[in-house]
Amino acid sequence: GERAALVSGLLIQLFGCEAALVVNNNAAAILLALTALCKGKEVIVSRGQQVEIGGSFRMPDVMRLSGARMVEVGTTNRTRQDDYEQAITSRSGALLRVHTSNFRVAGFTEATTLTQMAAVAHAHELLLIDDLGSGAAQPIADEPTVAESLQHSDVVTFSGDKLFGGPQAGIVLGRGESGAGAVKKMSRHPLARAVRIDKLTLAALEATLRRSEEHTSELQSLTNL
Repeated sequence: GERAALVSGLLIQLFGCEAALVVNNNAAAILLALTALCKGKEVIVSRGQQVEIGGSFRMPDVMRLSGARMVEVGTTNRTRQDDYEQAITSRSGALLRVHTSNFRVAGFTEATTLTQMAAVAHAHELLLIDDLGSGAAQPIADEPTVAESLQHSDVVTFSGDKLFGGPQAGIVLGRGESGAGAVKKMSRHPLARAVRIDKLTLAALEATLRRSEEHTSELQSLTNL
């Protein structure tokens, strides 16, 4: 059977989504998503979200490698809903939000909310992909949570090691029929085998997820008292 099927089931149960896929890190997760879902198509992203993470790994480079064409909208400090709307063409494949996990732009700024991006994407029958980076499992300051992202996005990716504190892993979650179809398409892409997770990491991730599931059940029990 599929090596990662067990942890996929745990992720679906933990986050209440329709599909899940595990690869070796979040960079691989977003590369696989763009390659499998958007190759040869345009992906619309805010200019202020052209991030660089550790090891000089840059989002524009990932986009080029995937075969998708990046369409930048807005400015470094301000991107509005209408910027996304005006950028859509017959070649558009998805809207992409990249969470700026490791820096902040403050002052004269404006950002399009995920709710607004979802309205634009789904009005035009496009995918909304949310790269959470590290993200958060529970509300911490203004960090976006996986649950919030899943309310609006078709595909959500994040670093499992940063979110769960377990082994390095890239997590992909799919919401609804469109998200489940997207994750299934990703799992069948040839690149998925090249970036799949190894068995020892899978065992460690399974243990981490089961502990997270137990912790969630404990919190729910306390809440119901």
